[in-house]
Amino acid sequence: MALNQSILRLGRAMGLFNRGLCSVPYNSEASIARQNELFDNEKKRQLEFVKRVEKIQVNHVGPNDACKLLMNKDLSTPYHVAMHLHERYTRRSVMAMVNGHPWHMLQPLTEDCDIGFLTMKEEEPEEVNRVFWRASAHMLGALLMDAFKEAITVVPVRAPEIPYVMGCFAYDVNLSVQWEPTRQELTSLKRLGYKMCYDRIPFERLAVRREVAEDIFQHNVYKRHHLEHVTTDRVTLFRLGKFIDISDGPMLTDTGLVAPFHFSITKVHSIDDYLLPNSKLSRFQGVALPPDFKAHHTTFAVLEDRAKRPVLLDLKPDYEERYVPEQLEATT
Repeated sequence: MALNQSILRLGRAMGLFNRGLCSVPYNSEASIARQNELFDNEKKRQLEFVKRVEKIQVNHVGPNDACKLLMNKDLSTPYHVAMHLHERYTRRSVMAMVNGHPWHMLQPLTEDCDIGFLTMKEEEPEEVNRVFWRASAHMLGALLMDAFKEAITVVPVRAPEIPYVMGCFAYDVNLSVQWEPTRQELTSLKRLGYKMCYDRIPFERLAVRREVAEDIFQHNVYKRHHLEHVTTDRVTLFRLGKFIDISDGPMLTDTGLVAPFHFSITKVHSIDDYLLPNSKLSRFQGVALPPDFKAHHTTFAVLEDRAKRPVLLDLKPDYEERYVPEQLEATT
């Protein structure tokens, strides 16, 4: 569903390419198609490195259904392990713990390991909460790339690190217009979120060489700035639909782990652009709940009201803590 046409009358859609940011609109069909082609080619190239199928032993150490499985090294994922156990593991698992380390459900296993699965109902929910908010922010970034007409240039900037105790997640973008959405337009954004949740779109993970990431993001000055501060040779990317971003993860398995009617965009406000002078970024804030948590609409309205307060934390990236991918694969 497209946004209300009024957004095209908020200002002249000059596009960031006219301000020296990129040579083509970042959210143009051609630009998005090119990014995804590079992602697909690299994914295919890495799969071709698996010349011979080797077996690894995977021990499921959860409180129920303990067992030992033989899986395929560099091919099988925790999701494949879950398929051997029970449907509830595939539908409710937020992430896996592999040899004690957080692991994306669609990330291939590389060695013999012990594996457990975490849901949103854990007694110690800190880790799964971080995954849920991180994935929700990624969903918001993907939603914004699809929400606007191509005349409006949308350049994704970053998902700020907002503590989940603040009650919201956020994604920063550079819009080619100054936009204050109406209630109707916010409702249109929410409906895009509903559809995304219903479609159960997978979060695809791919660790790539830094030069591959630089090629994918060659038209995004913010991502290029990020990559200039990466000190390792490999960068972890996540793709949701056609939206690709840098993140160390892990993410949710798919968007079905977010409740469709409990994914809401609550606030849009301007913040200073940390990279470009005389420029503003638009921070989109939202709140969401997983399907495991049932909430009356009046209760969720309280959460929405809390998430409407502008959050002015993490206004620029802190590269003092160097970016390090969660797992450096052997594949080169």
